[in-house]
Amino acid sequence: MISILAHWSWSWFWNPSGKWYVFVSGFGSDLTELAIIGVIYKRLNCHVSGCYRLGLHHVPGTPYITCRKHHPTVPNEITAEHISVQAAAYQNKRA
Repeated sequence: MISILAHWSWSWFWNPSGKWYVFVSGFGSDLTELAIIGVIYKRLNCHVSGCYRLGLHHVPGTPYITCRKHHPTVPNEITAEHISVQAAAYQNKRA
């Protein structure tokens, strides 16, 4: 235990590179990575208040992104029939 504390104190306080080099190259770099992951999660999170799921479905006519549970037209079980009906509706809307 004493050797661990001695090594930590040497690398933190008496390191010739400086104590901020140890911080920036160690734990400080992880803070940036955690911030990036947090921003990505917040951007992709469902827009319903209190929902923790990733929102992958855009609600037509609104700027909102919701998860499958909160989207008004996505059923719980997506089948090939559901996909073909949605594709046909989209094609009819475009034509």
